[in-house]
Amino acid sequence: MGRLTARLAAACAVAVLLLTAAAPGSPVLGFTGFGASSADATYGQSMTFRVGLAGGAPDRLELLLRFTGSDATLVVPVQAGGDAAEYVWDAADRYVTPNTRISYRWRATTGHTVRLSPEGTLLYDDDRPGLDWQSAVIGRATVHWYGGAEGVARRFGDLTADGAARAEALLGHEMAGPVDIFVYEARDDFFGALGPGAREWFGAATFPELRTIFMWLGGGSSDYLETTIVHEVTHVVFSDATDNPLHSPAKWLNEGLATWAETQSADLQRAVVQAEADDRGLFSFEAISYDFPFGTRGATLSYAMGTTMVDMLIGEHGPEAIARLAEAYRNGASDAEALEAAAGEPADALYAAYYDAFGADEPQPVEAAPILPSNVRKPGDGPSGPDGPGATPAPAPGPGAENDGMPAWIFVAIVVVVAVAAGGGWLLMRRSQEPPA
Repeated sequence: MGRLTARLAAACAVAVLLLTAAAPGSPVLGFTGFGASSADATYGQSMTFRVGLAGGAPDRLELLLRFTGSDATLVVPVQAGGDAAEYVWDAADRYVTPNTRISYRWRATTGHTVRLSPEGTLLYDDDRPGLDWQSAVIGRATVHWYGGAEGVARRFGDLTADGAARAEALLGHEMAGPVDIFVYEARDDFFGALGPGAREWFGAATFPELRTIFMWLGGGSSDYLETTIVHEVTHVVFSDATDNPLHSPAKWLNEGLATWAETQSADLQRAVVQAEADDRGLFSFEAISYDFPFGTRGATLSYAMGTTMVDMLIGEHGPEAIARLAEAYRNGASDAEALEAAAGEPADALYAAYYDAFGADEPQPVEAAPILPSNVRKPGDGPSGPDGPGATPAPAPGPGAENDGMPAWIFVAIVVVVAVAAGGGWLLMRRSQEPPA
């Protein structure tokens, strides 16, 4: 067989293989499905997600993550190679609250075909060294402790049941599910769980979307801690009772109701508000609807104003006012609409009556300061700026105007010379490429 014949035979063999591979019903090389998937985490360091890829990597691979308390899905592109893929979440850089459950699944796209893996769940728990967690279920609370805090933790469980029952009666709504309570002995352990958003005066913190309460035993006396656990579980019931897809209720109302629930009164907070009203004045309720000011005064006065407003609502309109307020929120009411549903009068009238009760002027909106003329020096300005003495206006464009300091006629002449030179060069190049006569 000659060389030409051999090459032709080899080419035919390759063509047959290609046609066979492309024929309908023939097996196609490449990604064919997901293998086993897994996930693990080390608190404060990382979360790692892994999956097997049967047949090799798809054209596009993504990891879909959903975090407890959020309706959003985070889509993470993942580079895949070979028969497996891995994605590592840097938990040291991207804080996630402990006791968060993450639902995950993989999505592969090959051509026009999209495949989803079965869904998995990862519990991101606080597994730092030295935290040898023990747990007990008490009523609708699961308490977690380490070290020698078992007695206090169990007491918190009992108080949670009582506090939740009182909050349910006041709000006219049952708690939607059980709660987890984590009891920390050391300050660093507690603030290490709360992450970078914690303020220095925190002694406890609640994440209603996670149904989780964090308590620090060093946050205060035993009496303080016992009233605080009632405060925190009231937050959970309040969140359940006012849940709606539009917005969260005013923070002063949330914190005020939880503080009032501690002792079912506002005697201590009333003295704080009166002293501030007599001294520096009070805040606007709109100003403390989203968050509280930094500093001890800002937080203390905000809590006190919220508590005394709740006390006024209950005292003048009965405990049923709080249930009416919660129902209005569940139906999508704004803060003003919910307050009107509770009191039967516009929110503005309620606010005015509140300030009048303390003999305080009602805070007024602060007018925005006017934007001053710019003091940035520009080319052509004098030594004192654009509006100062000696300022020289830039020349208006027109015939004879200069361009970057160059007279206009020189600029035009340069352009003409360059154009002529380029045209001559092109003619010479054409001639050099013509065949000789």
